[in-house]
Amino acid sequence: MMNRVLCASLFFAISVAFTLAEPSRSGEGKSKFDIKIKDEKTVVVDMEDSGPIDPTRRINFQSQGNFYINVNTLQGQTLHLSHFPSFMINGRLMQQGNGGRFEAMNQPLPKGPGGKVREGFLTTWSHDNVRITQTLELHPSKAKAGQKRPLNNVLIVYSIENKGQQAAQVGVRTYMDTYVIDNDGCMFASPTTHPGKILDGMVLEGKTLPGYLQMLQRPDLTAPGYIAHLTLGLGSKYEKASKLVLTRHGTGFNTWDMQAFASQGDSAIGIFWPVKELKPGGKRDVAYVYGEGIAVGLESEGRFQVAIGGSCEPGKVFSISALVADPAVGQTLTLELPEGVERLEGKDVQPVPGLAEDQEYSGVLWKARITRPGDHTIRIRSSTGMTQTKIISVTAK
Repeated sequence: MMNRVLCASLFFAISVAFTLAEPSRSGEGKSKFDIKIKDEKTVVVDMEDSGPIDPTRRINFQSQGNFYINVNTLQGQTLHLSHFPSFMINGRLMQQGNGGRFEAMNQPLPKGPGGKVREGFLTTWSHDNVRITQTLELHPSKAKAGQKRPLNNVLIVYSIENKGQQAAQVGVRTYMDTYVIDNDGCMFASPTTHPGKILDGMVLEGKTLPGYLQMLQRPDLTAPGYIAHLTLGLGSKYEKASKLVLTRHGTGFNTWDMQAFASQGDSAIGIFWPVKELKPGGKRDVAYVYGEGIAVGLESEGRFQVAIGGSCEPGKVFSISALVADPAVGQTLTLELPEGVERLEGKDVQPVPGLAEDQEYSGVLWKARITRPGDHTIRIRSSTGMTQTKIISVTAK
């Protein structure tokens, strides 16, 4: 019986958006080769991060002008009372509406790959040759295995550009007057850095800075009521905040720094990105996510699995296919082949098609041929930073 290799992942069992090369059929002759396929390094795709998205919107958010944000549950319940940034630009504290000019206000977001509609708003403001664009976009949370990821968060991004001829010093601080459902003095929790503790009146930075912070409707870890989440760890695409200040409402008004005070029934939080030099033409992107769930990191967008289909015997054609869950904006996949493997179909760099309205996965396909026995390492690199590797070992009998 001819040796045949068909390596398929769970993703492909769920949905295959393209045709794999047909494997050889039995009874067509004996193979002269032993063929094995393995991963160079096992990559475990966390289904909490990379599964399909439930398209149902589960949170409301609005841009109110001057970079003010309003976030509520679908039932209209309040998830904060005020939410706005301040900027330290060349040693001067700039707050909403005080100087500078708005170039765009509450504009719809441009479409993503394949014409995918992005739900959210865009506002651009400039001052002293520094241009800052705020984008608000509906964003998913993690989900339990086997469930779709809910759209119950808002991704908040500040893209900062230096349009001048001189270096600029720029920092960002977001202030939030916290309020969860009916509690103006909601408390905080950080299960990853301070397990089992209620947090109040403290600074979180360095090793104590969590990937996400919880805001509790009730100051009881066993019965917290509604839990809102502030997610800071979004991967390498966006700069993570360097410090959180858990404090009392009104702290830090008209100043850059904020002190940590006990909330005394009226809590607030400051989210800091430090002042940094931005060279002429330079750009800095800072971001966080706020809403109901723990947000998916941006590297999790566009996670993919690789399958090898068909016969990998020298001289025969086999397929290399990648199935992508929730393609990232502008995502591309690059195929890297070693000597001894030649690409027959498909460009080495291919864009990942956007999802149609009824699709959960997108696919990219190549065809190739092995020209000689040996160990052949095949890599697919994503523009999102993820790499999947297969090693095809071909040995003569």
